[in-house]
Amino acid sequence: MTAAFTRRSTGIRWSGLAAVLALVLGQLVVTGGGYPPAAQAASPPATITISTLTPDTATAGTLLRVAGRVANTGKQALRNVEVRLRLSDTRLGSRAELAAVVDGRTTSRDGAAVVTRNLPDLAVGQTTDFDVSRPVIELDALTTSGVYVVGVEVLASRSSGFGRVAIVRTLLPWVPEEPDFQPTGYSWLWPLVSRPTRMADGTFAEDTLAVEMGPGGRLTNLLAAGEQLQDRAALTWVVDPELISAAEDMADGYEVLGPDGSRLEGGGSGLAGLWLDRLRAATAGRRVLALPYADPDVTALNRAGMRADIPRATEAAEATLAEVLPLAAPVPAAAWPMDGYVNRGTLTVLRRVGATAVVLDGRAVPTEIDLSYTPSGRAHVASGAGRVEALLAEPGLADLLRDRGPNPVLGAQRFLAETAMITSELPSTGTERVILVVPPRRWDPDPAFLDRISRAVPEAPWMAPVPFAELVASEPPEVDRQPLHYPAAQRRRELPAATYLSAVRGMRTSISLLSAILTDRSELIPELDRSVLGLESTYWRGKAGRTNRLDREEADLTALRGSVTVQPGNFTFSSRQGTIPVTIANGLDQEVEVGLRLEPQTPRLRVENTQSVRIGPRSKLQVPVRATAVASGPVVVAARLHTPGGAAYGQPVPLRITITQYGTVALYITAGAAAVLFLTAGFRVLRRLLAARRRSAQGPGQPPDTDTQRAPGDEPSEVAR
Repeated sequence: MTAAFTRRSTGIRWSGLAAVLALVLGQLVVTGGGYPPAAQAASPPATITISTLTPDTATAGTLLRVAGRVANTGKQALRNVEVRLRLSDTRLGSRAELAAVVDGRTTSRDGAAVVTRNLPDLAVGQTTDFDVSRPVIELDALTTSGVYVVGVEVLASRSSGFGRVAIVRTLLPWVPEEPDFQPTGYSWLWPLVSRPTRMADGTFAEDTLAVEMGPGGRLTNLLAAGEQLQDRAALTWVVDPELISAAEDMADGYEVLGPDGSRLEGGGSGLAGLWLDRLRAATAGRRVLALPYADPDVTALNRAGMRADIPRATEAAEATLAEVLPLAAPVPAAAWPMDGYVNRGTLTVLRRVGATAVVLDGRAVPTEIDLSYTPSGRAHVASGAGRVEALLAEPGLADLLRDRGPNPVLGAQRFLAETAMITSELPSTGTERVILVVPPRRWDPDPAFLDRISRAVPEAPWMAPVPFAELVASEPPEVDRQPLHYPAAQRRRELPAATYLSAVRGMRTSISLLSAILTDRSELIPELDRSVLGLESTYWRGKAGRTNRLDREEADLTALRGSVTVQPGNFTFSSRQGTIPVTIANGLDQEVEVGLRLEPQTPRLRVENTQSVRIGPRSKLQVPVRATAVASGPVVVAARLHTPGGAAYGQPVPLRITITQYGTVALYITAGAAAVLFLTAGFRVLRRLLAARRRSAQGPGQPPDTDTQRAPGDEPSEVAR
């Protein structure tokens, strides 16, 4: 019994220990490590914000200066506060090491302190400014050209002792008086793309473009930075023709849809006109790559069986660019799918509509092996319609432009450092290697970040401008690459075919029917086509508001098509043959041509359908339709319009007809009865005429001739006498 009790006690102890371990392990999993939740959520002792970092590139005679602010974000006062400026002893060896330093995954590059300054004590929540500097010539670590690590460290006394409470690491490219490298070639795409705000009726769904084109607006900042870059860097403008067309409309005055559906006067006419004039001046004689009109989601369209809209958008883009930016030099036969990814089927469609070059993310055609350097942004890509020249955006730089981090100064400095590191990988290849830099399509950079980039890039001695056309004409490097890759994440981002694009396809069919009855297709139809391309825009990826926009455009199109219709009516048909006067109303501002067909729902009436008729603008036309009555009674006739080609247009309209005359069978019966009556009456008249003739033949005084002779013995009775 004792042994059994001991075994049970031991089992209880082990099971209890297992439960405790499970609880502890579970807590570790939940908190993401060995720290309790409270410790993880605790604020750091201090934070450092850098507002000034000069120079962008260290050269002889410059002054290294870092300024910013220190904040006590912990729960203890900071005493004996010091700020130190540190510099790594040697340059970084690779872009991977650079990323590890910035992410805080390695601390081996912190180097020695080159400047130390005392700061005042900081109570909890208190902040203070700092400004530390030192001439570059006094920094002995800067020997060979490359990228060095600069650290701003804050130390202070707390209850645990004196030590580091915060550190921020950034990067400093150093170029000696005699550089030991050849500058690498760089080519830029500079996108001016926004959201499609203009609807088919010419009104704007919102007035966001006025904000973006105003002082300090996104499009204004991008245009200013592009102007600054294009003279000293190889910059190719990328525009959405829908944007510049909308700006042209705005400059002439425009209306914005109000929250209650009313139309309000837009407030950005002057801003749009100035922005567009400035863009015309900037792009005069410059290369401009035009996206397909409204930037449709070409991959989603191809998958949804709507590939015909791809050449339609391309043609509209070419026409708009020539009209709005007539002095620009279009980049021919180049496409840039969303995010630089496209599947092979869509690439085949692009190739067939004339695109011989395509801008892709470098990860869309990854290298077979990991390289120790950044290759030139060129490759050949196979499609079902032939080879396509691939222009590969450098992925790391694209990611930095997309996500610059919380501090625009440090984000811009890292971008510059990355480009310097690319040159240091192969310092002697020069412009034989060309790096393509492609910001996001609807780039919205912090103004400080943008200002630093546009100012520093032209000054960077390791970057040489190479025009986009030269990159297209160059041969790809001898680098083995994998087949075209289209990530599943990109597939999930596409505009949904079943729930969205199918409705857009229905609008396209409806527009085709409306176009078929118009006598002047240069009116209405182009605006409707452009509105559909706007609904297909990549802007609507992941946007819940696309359904509201679609519903609004569908309602407007339905009302427009409903302007041409048959008017219902009640008619009385009182003869065997005659006409039914059917009225067709045209509420459009131009003449239309339609056919009219009547379909009786019962066999009491037969109709002869008419040929196509033309109805003038804002008018009505009464069309006589010949009909034959078969029997009396009520008849419902479905009246429907058709296009000149015979396609049904709109829903049938019921016409109610009452037939009051006899039908054909009843008419024959009545005629037969009348003939019998006529013959009977005629026979009686004939008998009377014959009897009168016989009386005349007997002469006067003779007894009247009777119809019958008396038989012998048949004498008159006494009563008769």
